[in-house]
Amino acid sequence: MKYPLFKVHVDVSAAMIGIESVLKSGFINEGAQVSEFKKSFQVYTQSKNVTLTNSCTSALTMALKIAGVDNDSEVITTSMTCVATNTPIKHLGGKIIWADIDLQTGNICPKSVEKKITKKTKAVICVNWAGLPCDLKLLQKICNKNNIKLIQDAAHSLGAEVDGKDICHFADMTCYSFQAIKHITCGDGGAIICKNDKDYKLAEKLKWFGLDRDETKDENGEWKGQRWEQDIITAGFKFNMNNLAAAIGISQIPHMKSLVDKHRKNAKLYSDLFLKNSEINSLKYPSASSPSFWVYTVLLDEKINRDKVIEALNSAGINAGLVHVPNHPYTCFKDSFVSLRGVDEFAKRQVSLPCGWWLSSEDVNFIAKTLLKLCKNEKQL
Repeated sequence: MKYPLFKVHVDVSAAMIGIESVLKSGFINEGAQVSEFKKSFQVYTQSKNVTLTNSCTSALTMALKIAGVDNDSEVITTSMTCVATNTPIKHLGGKIIWADIDLQTGNICPKSVEKKITKKTKAVICVNWAGLPCDLKLLQKICNKNNIKLIQDAAHSLGAEVDGKDICHFADMTCYSFQAIKHITCGDGGAIICKNDKDYKLAEKLKWFGLDRDETKDENGEWKGQRWEQDIITAGFKFNMNNLAAAIGISQIPHMKSLVDKHRKNAKLYSDLFLKNSEINSLKYPSASSPSFWVYTVLLDEKINRDKVIEALNSAGINAGLVHVPNHPYTCFKDSFVSLRGVDEFAKRQVSLPCGWWLSSEDVNFIAKTLLKLCKNEKQL
């Protein structure tokens, strides 16, 4: 495709220097490079409680474990997301309770969440669709009132802000993705940021069998030998990041601001071009927030044949499509099935457009005008 929906940004020269250094060191597992990437991400997010993982799915699993999810608990979540948001709930034995979304945002609806809370609710998972922050302040208020954890799946929303602060400051735990098609990549990888120190200390242990990995490192972050004399109180996982992944991540952190700024610039151009058009509706987001626009999602008029429009866009070299589809119809979630009007309507009308750093203003203009023309023609049929 001439205009891909996703494109990996890698500073190849810087990444190769880091990768070569790791390979020559003879130590590929978690060590100095992971420590360096962690420090860089702490600075970027302005949060000290960063735990790096091998994926966002692992980070979410840890967050749910910290929240106390087990086979006698419930988790309120959204169906409009990657299935990786919700499979960890099943793996830990929790019961999924679907909340509906706000059609205008694609994000979980706080009113729907509040109605679904019971004595068994341990956590609420919110997903910032396409990089547009949820109503995090209201969700956190609801969770605090009911003494439950707010877990933020920020796989789409690295770099997004609320009130000028990173979104991680507005949830009990925030999980990020450095997977191959995200804002930045480690090949694969993730992170969990915990608001309080107690949760953070548990996250540090859960990532590595239940042992505190930092106690096995020297002042430079290098591994200095096993510490099996530690007691394992809570059984953990093998979810730590390795030095090769971290070396790739380190090379990308310096570019984060410029990358996200370009995504925002392209999104604003789309918004301006679609502003007065009734066939194409841009998603809304809280006024105090600054999205990172992983992709640019629009909702087409219900009279338009969405699938035909996507097919025509693809034929024109524009890799538009569906980023995710609803989770609740999947067989693996059949015991939690419920009708979700907002999700169903959003799923029928959604189209995600390329919005990234690789697109020029001319490219965005071409994509927008192509979509406008196709929608006009479709509606006239």
